[in-house]
Order: sequence, then structure tokens, then C-alpha cells
Amino acid sequence: MCDDLEKPVISLKLLIDAKKNKVVFAEAGEDFVDILFSFLTLPMGTIVRLLKMHQKSKSVPIGCFNNIYASVASMAMKHFSTEASKQMLLYPGSLNHDKCQKTKLRIDDTQATKCFMCPMFVRSGQCSKGYSNFNTSRCSCGNLMSEVIQFQGEGGRASAGVFVRSASFMITDDLKVEVHSVLSTLKVLKELGYAADCDKLVATLLECLFTSDSPLTDTFLKKKSSVGIKRMLSPPALSNEEEEGESESKGDQTITLNAYVRKKEGNIMYVECGEDFVDLLFTFLALPLESVWGISGKGIILGCVGNLCKSFKELSADGSGREAKCVIPHYYKCDQKQLLLDAVTTHKPPTYYRFVSFSANHFREYCLSDKSDKRLVYAWDKLLPVTCIDPKSEGNNNTADQSSGFVKKGTKFMVTDDLIITPSNAASVLGMLKDKQISLEDVECRVISMKQEEVIRLLRASLVTFSALSTGLLAMESDSTSAPESRFYKKPKIET
Repeated sequence: MCDDLEKPVISLKLLIDAKKNKVVFAEAGEDFVDILFSFLTLPMGTIVRLLKMHQKSKSVPIGCFNNIYASVASMAMKHFSTEASKQMLLYPGSLNHDKCQKTKLRIDDTQATKCFMCPMFVRSGQCSKGYSNFNTSRCSCGNLMSEVIQFQGEGGRASAGVFVRSASFMITDDLKVEVHSVLSTLKVLKELGYAADCDKLVATLLECLFTSDSPLTDTFLKKKSSVGIKRMLSPPALSNEEEEGESESKGDQTITLNAYVRKKEGNIMYVECGEDFVDLLFTFLALPLESVWGISGKGIILGCVGNLCKSFKELSADGSGREAKCVIPHYYKCDQKQLLLDAVTTHKPPTYYRFVSFSANHFREYCLSDKSDKRLVYAWDKLLPVTCIDPKSEGNNNTADQSSGFVKKGTKFMVTDDLIITPSNAASVLGMLKDKQISLEDVECRVISMKQEEVIRLLRASLVTFSALSTGLLAMESDSTSAPESRFYKKPKIET
């Protein structure tokens, strides 16, 4: 973290109620507010991974997202369509990565997106003339796409704010952010600067964003007094007009599940499904936090995430916080899965151009940007367009408009109520029934057809409950605020 910045210092002025030992508000500049808003651009899978690194013994559970991520990590490679499919889920890409690289402190250790080509790009007639964002992809000629395409980027620290433009902001303890205008009338009681342990401090702040209603007090005064008190789901019913609009726009697109429900309690034990439902759940990991919050709608309380999202929309300098749609990198495209989420559209990959120069004495080739400069082309030279291949596919002519999934087609999976995902087999089902001391007579099978409304409800439930299937698909109320016992919270056994 922050390899190019030695001991980054972020200064805050905290107005503290000394009697209550509580932060009233903080005065901060662009650098600290940019860090707060950068949290909202992190994909959910990245947030789970970072919090697990921060709390090595036991990570803070964010609904069922921890289980989805751990399912990807523990699932054997043979169940994924390609090696790149697993890699892109464990280290989700973000279209805001370059922008977040300019913040003063970066907690996300994800590497910048790179482009890789086949080493035989020019020399082989069988080469697909494509590139991939992953070096585990194979070209149509059979070679690994291991050659890095070099691009010149601006990089470095932003001269002005990344997400906001103002000299001073006021941030309340529950993370409502607004431009500060009354600083001259207040006497700051304490000014704190952090350097040596700055990255750990920011990681604690990210954790408190989900678990506290006073993140500043819990982070800077180390109180930890309000952890876990704010977690609530109140799903609003969609109006008839909204339901009609959805059915018209999405047609007959559905995902069908076999849900096994306990007759007495009425909750889902697990569902049996195909690759389409698993691909949908894995897509959740690629969604930025701000987009998950926007898609989920009103009726959710989870720490102070809502306050930060509202401030982000109001203060975003470049309008990025006001976008209605969630845009994710092109390589996460999976058939109809994003369509069922409605707000999600896939980013179209750029076409790059490689300038190849031939002469009697030498052979040279240059990588250009995503715009072709035909002025460089002269006799015996070529300007070759390079299109992106789908890293979730292997074989010839795998272009980006092919919508392959993350897992292999034809595979059956078992998904528990708290979204633990494993390949389905008779032994795993019988093992679950035995562990829970449930007989087959106590379980009934229901067929559930998921359309857009059910998918959005499942996403909402996944964020704030530990019984996502029952809450999202059966509309059961769940007031559980403690993580269920799960093998993924106890260091999962890695399948080999």
C-alpha cells in the first residue's frame, strides 16, 4: 500500500465532547474525503478480502458476501470455465481503479488492470490478434497471452481532489459529509495527524463503516462501543407500474431453482441450481459498494453506508456519484445475469492498435493507445487492431461479445441459505441433513422462478442478513445480526 508515498500523513481536526469522549465532527480536506468516497468504488469482493486481511483471526461479516467469496476461494479449479474466471472473482476489477490510485492513501492492494498479448501476435498466422486482461488466458494459437502491453499513464497524486473539489469539509460522526463553512466560529479542541500506522487506521475506518453508527469515534478514539448495532432490512413492495415495467423490459428471462424447505420452520435449507444462478451470485462480488446500495434501494440500514452514499452523490465533483447505472469491467459479462439486475451494464472494452514496422534491416513494433493514428503508417508498415478476448473462454475467436460464465456449463451446485456454494452431490446433501439432524420427511421441494424483482431482493438480503435465500426469495423476516456458524468463518478447507 502506498509504495510511492513514504509515511503519508492525513491531518484531521476533531471536535470532541470531552465529557462523553465522543467525536462531534471532524474537519478534513479533500484527501480524507477522497479516501472515504473511494470505499464506495471498491467491488464487494475486494472489501471482503481487505477486511479479512485487516482482521486476520475473524473477518467482519457483511451479510452473506463473505460466504460467496469464500466459496470461490475454496472451489476447485476444475469447476471454473478457465483459471482467469477464478482470478477475476478473487481480485475483482474496478473501472475507478486508476482514479483511486491518485488518492493520498490507498488501502486497496489490487494491481492496475493490464493488457496481455500472445508473444506470437505478429509472427503467427494462427494468432487471434486479440488481447486479454489476464495472463492466464490462452490465444487461439495455443500460447499463453503473457506479453504485457505497455501504456503511458499519468499516474501520481492528483493535483486537485479526486472525487471532490473543496478546501474543507465537515464530517459528522455518522459519516455525513458536507462542505465546511463555519470553521471560523468554532475552536478546534484537538488536531490529530497519523503517519506510521495510517493504512491500518483506514482499514479500521472501512470496517466501522459497516458495523458502527459512529465510525469516527470508534476509529480515532478506539472505543468500539457501538459495533454491530445497525443492521436492518425492510424490503419495500414494488408498485404495479414498476412490476409491469420490469416484465416488459426483461421479457421471460428467469432463473429456475429447486429449493428445499423445512416444512415446520418454512425456511430454505439449500437450493440445487445450475451455473446460471452461481454466475449471478459470483457477479455480486464485482459490484461496487455504491452500486449495490443504489440497486438495493431504500429500507436498508447497515452502519453508516447510507450516509456516505448520499454525501457521495451530492458532492461528487465529476458527477460520477450521480450515475444511475452501475458499470463493471467488460470481462464480467455473463449472458443475462447483469440484465436481471437491471442497473448493471457491461463496459465495452477498447480496441487497441499495434504499429508494426518492417524494413530490410530491422523489425519494430509499437503499442499505441485506443485510438488509431494512421499518420504513422507508411510503405511496408501496418496498423493492426487488437480486440479483447473473453478470458472466461478458451479456444478460437473468443471475443468480448461472447458471454461465457465463470463456472463450467452443465455443473450442478448446492447453495445454502447463507450462500455457501459447493458443487452438488449426494454425499454433500446427506451430510448437511445429518449435521442438522433433519430427516427427509421434514423437507419439501419447491420450484422457484427468479426474475428481476427476486434478484434485487436477494442482493438486498445478501448485504444485511445471514439468511439471504429465505429472506430474499421467500420474503421471510430475518433479524439475525450475528454471523451463523459456518465453516467459511473458521478457515475453509481448500478443495483440491
